[in-house]
Amino acid sequence: MASESIHLPLESGEEVTVNVYPATFGESEKPILIWFTEGYASRKPFKQLITQLNDAGYTFWQVDLLESYFMERTPINVRGLTGEGVEAVLKQASQQDRAFVPISTGRMSLVLLRGARLWQLAHTPKQGIGSLQQVITFFPNVFDAPKKAGDAPQLFPIVSATSLPITLVQPTEGTYKWKLPEIIEALENNQSQVMIVAVPDVRDWYFLRRDPNELEKKSGEAIPSQLELWLKASRVSAQATFKPVEELISQDATTSLKGLVPISSRLAPEFILKDINGKSIDLKDKRGKVILLNFWASWCPPCVKEIPSMNRLAQSFNADQFEIVSVNFKETPATIEAFLKQVQVDFPVLIDLDGRVSARYEIFSFPSSFIIDSKGQLRYSVNAAIEWDDPQIQSIIQRLID
Repeated sequence: MASESIHLPLESGEEVTVNVYPATFGESEKPILIWFTEGYASRKPFKQLITQLNDAGYTFWQVDLLESYFMERTPINVRGLTGEGVEAVLKQASQQDRAFVPISTGRMSLVLLRGARLWQLAHTPKQGIGSLQQVITFFPNVFDAPKKAGDAPQLFPIVSATSLPITLVQPTEGTYKWKLPEIIEALENNQSQVMIVAVPDVRDWYFLRRDPNELEKKSGEAIPSQLELWLKASRVSAQATFKPVEELISQDATTSLKGLVPISSRLAPEFILKDINGKSIDLKDKRGKVILLNFWASWCPPCVKEIPSMNRLAQSFNADQFEIVSVNFKETPATIEAFLKQVQVDFPVLIDLDGRVSARYEIFSFPSSFIIDSKGQLRYSVNAAIEWDDPQIQSIIQRLID
C-alpha cells in the first residue's frame, strides 16, 4: 500500500522507517496523520482504516518503532523506549510545511509523550508545538506495570511532565476507564490542554479487533468523520503556549514478578456480583473456605489456556474447604454463555459488567488471580496464566486449609 518509505537515521545508530500513504485525491489542506503502531499495521481492519483516511483527504504516516529497532514485541520493551525515534519523526514532519497530528494507542502513548517532549526541548517550536496541531491517543496505557497483581499501577513521570494539546479517546468499556481522572490530572499538572472523547459501549482496540461486534465495527468506521470533529473541537488558541518539564525523573519499566507471589495479608475487598444465571453471590459468604479468585475475559487467550488446570485444581480439593470464583471483565451474559458452550468451566462465573470490582482489585492485566484464606485475607497473587494444578500450588493451598 505505501507509495514510499522515509528512513530517518538516529544518533544511536539505529534507523526509523516511516511508511507514507498519500491522500487519495492529491495534496490536501488537512494535516498529516502520524500513527505510531504497536504491531497491528498488517491487520486488515487497520489497512481499511488507512484507506478510509486517505479517501477522506489525509496523508498518513505509519511508524512501527519496535520493527525499526528489530526488537521483540513485549510490553516491557515498549515501556522502555526512550522516544528518540518519535523525536526524529516529529522533526521530519515539522519540515513539511503542513500541520501534523501524532497518534498512538495503548502503551505506545507513553513513548509518544516522551518523544514529543524531546522534540519540543531540542527544536523549540513556536508556541511549543509549531505545526503540531493535536496529539491523539486511543485508550492510553501510560502506567508502569505493577510487580504483582493487586498493586496499584503508577503513572510514569513523563505524564505530569508533558505539555501538549492532547485528545484522549477512551472506550467506555475499556480497561483503564476508572484510571482516566488520574491521567487527566497528571497531564494538566503542566498545562496540557486535554480533551476527552468517550466512545460508548465499545472495548479497547475496538477498531482493530479481529472479531468486533456490530457497534465496535460501526465506531471504527466512523473514525475518519469523527477525527475532523475532534480536531475542530480541540483547536489551540493563538495565545496558548506549551512548555514541557526540562528535568525528567528517570524511571525504568518494572519487571513483574512471575508465578504465585506472597502478598501483604489484608482483607480482600468485598463485593456482590451476579452469575450468568442472575443469581447474586456475595464473596463474604465464602468465609471459612480458601478461595481462588480469578479475573478473566473470554477474548484473553492466556485466560482460556489456564481454565483446564483450574478445573483440575478444583477437583483435587474438598468443595467445603476450597472453591474457585471467577470474575469476568465487562462481557455480557450472552457472550459468556456462548463461550461456556465451547469451553468447560467447572466453577462459578460472575459478571463484572461495569468493571468496578476489577478496579477495586487494581486489575492491570488478564488473567489476574488471588488466593484468599479462610478468614477473607488476601495471601497470594499472580498476574499471568499458570498451571494451577502444579504440586507446589496445591501444597500452598493445602497449608492454608490446614
